[in-house]
Amino acid sequence: MRQNITLIIMSAGESLRFRENTSVKKHWIRINDKPMWLHVADALKERYGFAKVIVTASNRDILYMRKFCNYEIIEGGPTRQESLQNALKFVSSEFVAVSDAARCNLDFDVLDNLFNYDLVSIDCLIPTIGVSDTIFVESNNEKQYLNRDFIHLVQTPQISRVSILLESIKFGNFSDESSAINNYGGRVVCIKGSKAMDKITYYQDLSNLNIDNNSDIFIGYGFDVHRFCKDKDMYLGGVKIPCDFGLEAHSDGDVVIHSLCDALLGAIGAGDIGEWFPPDDPKYRNIDSRLLLKEVSNFIYSVGFKIINIDIMIMAQKPKIIPYKDEMIEIFSNILDLQRQYINIKATTMEKMGFIGRQEGICVSSTASLKLFYDTKF
Repeated sequence: MRQNITLIIMSAGESLRFRENTSVKKHWIRINDKPMWLHVADALKERYGFAKVIVTASNRDILYMRKFCNYEIIEGGPTRQESLQNALKFVSSEFVAVSDAARCNLDFDVLDNLFNYDLVSIDCLIPTIGVSDTIFVESNNEKQYLNRDFIHLVQTPQISRVSILLESIKFGNFSDESSAINNYGGRVVCIKGSKAMDKITYYQDLSNLNIDNNSDIFIGYGFDVHRFCKDKDMYLGGVKIPCDFGLEAHSDGDVVIHSLCDALLGAIGAGDIGEWFPPDDPKYRNIDSRLLLKEVSNFIYSVGFKIINIDIMIMAQKPKIIPYKDEMIEIFSNILDLQRQYINIKATTMEKMGFIGRQEGICVSSTASLKLFYDTKF
């Protein structure tokens, strides 16, 4: 067990270049039935026995990532270096090994050499590979060709002495640990890396991976109820319905959308609408629930799922639902990027029984089915 090395997996980015062709963030692509970030963390932890593993996450992903493992998941920042600085606050070991979640092809011949290297007189140890193509840099329409024999591509994981790393990153924003430590004057040592360990940057890079073709279906159930109140507009399924009363809630009270959000979140195990949009948070006061549904939908696609179908049951003595069902379906189709025929809305009265029959409120139940999906045709 490498007690003097903490492993940090960098997984807080938004995958902007990767998502030019897809909705999913690259670190949520599944490998061996695990998200990419967890696949890398588990493989390295299992082989090298780090005493501590830290994974950086975006603000929106952090709670969901914590459901997958017992590693320390911490919030990253808008840049790689800021994410690293946040992670280093939780490190007490002499060395830290920092690896990108997107460098998921692990060449253990290289990694065994890296993690068995004598670090006594080293500030940073890095794997590098050479280049085979001709290279030039261009400025003001002038090309300067470089000697490729002296060009090195730097890979991760990189092992850094924590005390030196903490000092070196104070002097600018660097793309990796080695460039910061080299700038600081620390000793950077290279070992031979591997072309197989290229990082996933663009969607087409997935062609080099054996991605799971998981056919499992994930089902979620949602339920919500709101009582009637005066002096508020009535919104159901995103439709403003002419009515002399509305639904009591911190938001606009759209009980249909709230139930649907819970079904969608439940299908992927991401909590419930109260966790996502707390009713005591002022920013959600009277908010249009369609915005909440859009945020949930975007998250679902970003972590690698696609919605297959939804089925909604609205239980209300009043108002009448049937005249507005088609408009609700159109709204959901646009927000969820789901064809209309896969959206089903049913409505029933309670035959004047119970609080619904007494016209005191509305109750809605929803189910949603999802699947893992990485196609570019989102």
